[in-house]
Amino acid sequence: MMKVLVCSWCALGGVRAQFPRACSSVEAIESKRCCPSPNTDPGDACGARSGRGSAAPCARTRALGGERNFAGYDCGECKFGWTGPTCNLRKAPVTRKNIMSLSVEERQVFLEALQLSKRTIHPQYVIATEHWLGLIDHQTNQTRFSNITVYDLFVWQHYYSVRDTLLGPGRPFKGIDFSHKGPAFITWHRYHLLSLERDLQKLIGDENFAIPYWNFATGSSECEVCTDDLLGGEDPSDPSLISPRSAFSDWGIVCDSLDEYNRLVTLCNGTREGPLRRGRRERHNFTLPTMDDVHRCLQLRDFDSPPYFTNSTFSFRNALEGFDKADGELDNAVTGLHNLVHDFLSGTNALPHSAANDPVFVVLHAFTDAIFEEWMRRFLKNDSFPEEMAPIGHNRHFNMVPFFPPVTNEELYIPSIQLGYSYELDLTDPVQSQAVFLIAGSCLALLVLIALAVLFARQTRRREYEPLVSAGYPTVKYTEEA
Repeated sequence: MMKVLVCSWCALGGVRAQFPRACSSVEAIESKRCCPSPNTDPGDACGARSGRGSAAPCARTRALGGERNFAGYDCGECKFGWTGPTCNLRKAPVTRKNIMSLSVEERQVFLEALQLSKRTIHPQYVIATEHWLGLIDHQTNQTRFSNITVYDLFVWQHYYSVRDTLLGPGRPFKGIDFSHKGPAFITWHRYHLLSLERDLQKLIGDENFAIPYWNFATGSSECEVCTDDLLGGEDPSDPSLISPRSAFSDWGIVCDSLDEYNRLVTLCNGTREGPLRRGRRERHNFTLPTMDDVHRCLQLRDFDSPPYFTNSTFSFRNALEGFDKADGELDNAVTGLHNLVHDFLSGTNALPHSAANDPVFVVLHAFTDAIFEEWMRRFLKNDSFPEEMAPIGHNRHFNMVPFFPPVTNEELYIPSIQLGYSYELDLTDPVQSQAVFLIAGSCLALLVLIALAVLFARQTRRREYEPLVSAGYPTVKYTEEA
C-alpha cells in the first residue's frame, strides 16, 4: 500500500514545493500534517478506509511508487499509465503527434486547451510566495500563498527548479539547478510535461488528449510553429513581440525577475511581469538542428557519463541537452539540439527560469522527450543513470524538485508506454536503413550464390554416372515406317 503524508511537509524540510490547496491552512502549516480525503468522506484521510493509502513521513513517500497504482497528494488518482476505480487497469496510451500534421480540429483543441489553461485557476495547487519561515503572517494569522493558473503553475515549477538558492539576504547561491545540467534534465522535463498533459486532459474533459510535438530538427532558419495560426508570429511593429493577430499576443509572463526576488528575499508570486517575447536575431549562419544531429545523438550508447555535468562526454543526455556536440564530443564553442533551439527562439525562451512562459516550450520539449524515447527503445537495458556523484537532485533515486507528491528520477526512466503515452514518429536513420538494406541485399546475394553452387555440385555429381554416349530410340512400331 502506498503511504503518503500529504501536502508539502517533506517540501518544508527542504523541497518547498507547490502546496495542495487543502494543505495551505495555518493549522496544517503549524502542525506539519495534512491528510485530505480523496472523496467526500472527511474521515477517509488519504483514502485509508478504501485501502488507497495512509499518512506516513514524507521520506517514505513516492508519487508513482508503492505496491499499488494510486497517486496524488490524497491518493485519489491513478499513477500515469493506469486507470480504473482501483487503478489496476493499464490505460490505453495516448499518441503525441507532430503539430504540423494535426488535423484542423486537433490543432484547435490543443490551442484552445492552452488558452483555457492560461485563464483557469489551478483547482488543486497554490504556490508559496515566501520562504518557509515567512509562510505565516502572524499579525493577520494568514498564510502566504497565492492562486495561480494551470499554465502558470507549469511555468512556476520550471522557475523554481532553476531559481537561485538564498543563503540569506543578499546571498544568492547560483550553483544549483535541479532540472538542467545533469542526468535529471530528461526525467524532470518528462514528468513536467506529463503533469501539464494530465491537467489539460482534466481541463477539457478528455482523457485521450495528448500534447503534440514540434520536430525542430529541420536545419531551417525559420520557426515553422511561430505563425499566427499556431503559436504566434512576429508583431510587424515590434518583431520581438507576438503578432496581435495571434491568440497568444496577450500572454503575459510570470517568474521572470530573478534578481528582484533575490533582493527582496522572496519567491515568484505568479503576477504578470511583462509580455511574452521572442528576440529577433540575425538568422545568417544560425539555424535549427538537423536530423543528422538527432541521428548522431541517438548512436550514443551511454545515457550519461562522469562527471554527470555539462562537461560529460559521449553522454546521450548531455548531447541531447546541447552542451556537447551531437556526436558526444565536448566543444565549449558549440550549442546543440535542445539548447540550440532555445537560443534560436531567444527572448523569453533564452532564460531557463522563464522559458516555460512561451507555449513553444511545450512542443519543443515534447520532441526532446521523443528523442529520449527512441534512445530508450534502442538501449533499454543501459544502466548508466548514476546512483551517486551527480549534482544535487540528479541522482537516480533523488526526488525531483519541486514536484509534490515526491517522485524520483528512476520512476520516469522507463518506456513512455508504461506512463500512458507514445509518439507517432519514426526516427530511423536513413543512412543506417540504407546500410541495413545493403547488408541484407548482400546476404541475399550470397545465399543465392551458395544455392547456385550447391545446385551446380549436384548436377556435376549426376553427370559422373552418365554414359559417355547417349542414344535416343524412337517409339516406332516394327510394322511402321521409320
